[in-house]
Amino acid sequence: MKEIVQELKMLELQLHELIKENEALRVENEYLKDSLLKSEDKFIQKEKLNKELEEQNKRLKVINAISGNNEYKKVMKLQMNRMIKEIDSCILEIQNT
Repeated sequence: MKEIVQELKMLELQLHELIKENEALRVENEYLKDSLLKSEDKFIQKEKLNKELEEQNKRLKVINAISGNNEYKKVMKLQMNRMIKEIDSCILEIQNT
C-alpha cells in the first residue's frame, strides 16, 4: 500500500512539473508569435520602402536621360525601344482579332 501511495505522490509531482513546463511553453509561444508579427510588419514596411526607392531611382534615371547624361541616354533608349515593341505587339494583336 505504501508503494502505491509513494507512486501516486511521484506521479503528482511529475504532473505538477509538466503543468509548469506547459505554462512556460505557452508563455514562450505567445512571445514568439508576437515577435513574428512584429517582424512581419517590419518586413512589409521595408518592402514598401524598397519599392518606393526603386520607383524613385527609375524616375531619377529618366530625368538624367532627359537632361542629357550620356550614360542614361542608353538606358532611356532601351526602355523606349522596349515600349515601342510592346506597343507594336499590342497593335498586331488588335489587328488580328
